Amino acid sequence: MSLFSALSSATAGLRTVQANVKLVSDNVARADDPNRTRHTLQQMVDKSGFVVTAEYRREIDNGLKAQVESLIAKEGKSATQDAYMTKLGDLMRTTAGTPLLNTYASEFSAAWRTLETTPENEVAAYQLVQAANTFAGEIRRVSEGVEALDREIRSDLGSSLKELNGLLAEVDKVNDEIVSLRSYGDAANEVADKRDGLIRQISALVGVRTVERPDGRVALFTPSGLALVDATPANLSFDGGKINLTVGNKVQDVSEQMKDGKIGALYNMARDGSLRDPPLPASADPTSEVIRKLRSQLDAFAQAFTAPTKEGEPTSFADAYNKAQPVVEGEQNNQFFTGSDRFTIAVNAKLLNNEATVKHAAIKDVVAAVNAPGRTLSADGLRVVDATYDQMASNITGQWMAAAKSVGDAHGYDTSSKQLLEERYHSYTGVNIDEEIAMLQQLQTSYAASARVMQVTNTMFDALEAIVG
Repeated sequence: MSLFSALSSATAGLRTVQANVKLVSDNVARADDPNRTRHTLQQMVDKSGFVVTAEYRREIDNGLKAQVESLIAKEGKSATQDAYMTKLGDLMRTTAGTPLLNTYASEFSAAWRTLETTPENEVAAYQLVQAANTFAGEIRRVSEGVEALDREIRSDLGSSLKELNGLLAEVDKVNDEIVSLRSYGDAANEVADKRDGLIRQISALVGVRTVERPDGRVALFTPSGLALVDATPANLSFDGGKINLTVGNKVQDVSEQMKDGKIGALYNMARDGSLRDPPLPASADPTSEVIRKLRSQLDAFAQAFTAPTKEGEPTSFADAYNKAQPVVEGEQNNQFFTGSDRFTIAVNAKLLNNEATVKHAAIKDVVAAVNAPGRTLSADGLRVVDATYDQMASNITGQWMAAAKSVGDAHGYDTSSKQLLEERYHSYTGVNIDEEIAMLQQLQTSYAASARVMQVTNTMFDALEAIVG
């Protein structure tokens, strides 16, 4: 090896050590950053052992990274479902495991039985009317709460889509930066770490699949193949019924492709297949079409008290009261409950205002009707057979309590799985302080060796110069 070659090799070695020291310093400084991957400098040498190039790399595992993003989307979906099912539980006013709708339905039935034993007791009659008013009021309160929940879900969906659009535009911008920074050492890797963080945020909103392009860009697709970022970033919006993708003047319904993440959960809860043309049957998934099912079930339950007798079933509450004879002056002849749905069901105003009294002739028949099994409640997402009125209420609330527990369990499992995989991914791709310190020690040795080579080479140059002189 010539002196010039030795000097060149030593100089290249010192430059490589300097670059590595900067990388290690940056790694250590950002060790707590969850988006930071471990950056390294890969040396390339020729056949003679000379360093000819140095390639900046990120220590990542693309397969493990894809699994993390998939679990983030899954956890984002179950977390959203759990949050809204908890709000639904709060709406039902669950107390010691018994929703108030069940309690008030039971108290209403019990008040009729108490009046049956003492039909002339004015206090018992008053308590019956109050129990009925509380029961009907609870149906209306829950129904109004369902509409408020629907508005909240839809507002959240619109905000989440707006957030997604912003993140997609940011990824597209970062893609451009990476292309322009590819020849500037470690700068492109810094920006790539930022992009990974953005993709994880996107994954929490909607499931994505990444495809790396040869120029360093990353294209994002949904698992079903819908392009979110490729040539241009997607722009998504919610029109109240569908999720639309707008490109120029073209608007495409992409609702069915938004399955995972927070957006998938929100759309799934808010959507209503009965509004499609032709209408679709209610989904069997307890976390799907939640608002549609609640509306239908509460309507069906309210109508069970105001509608005429169904064929093949025991006498309905309305018929048991309305058809009872005789009617004494001052008694309310018919319509103990007025209204026809979950919003309008109410105790007859004359009974509430003491303008009329409960029809005595109806008490025995109503008690029999209230306690009679054999009734059917058919609503979206629920079919109850051979039930009493109280059992109808229990089946409605019990279904949602069971769904909430199932969602809560799933969310706990998804959260644990995501945390375990993120820890595994970070341990593989993240910065390990011990490893970086060991690397610094190696760099110190390399620096000393290269410096020694330069020192010896300079000494030999001096000696040659003296001889020639």
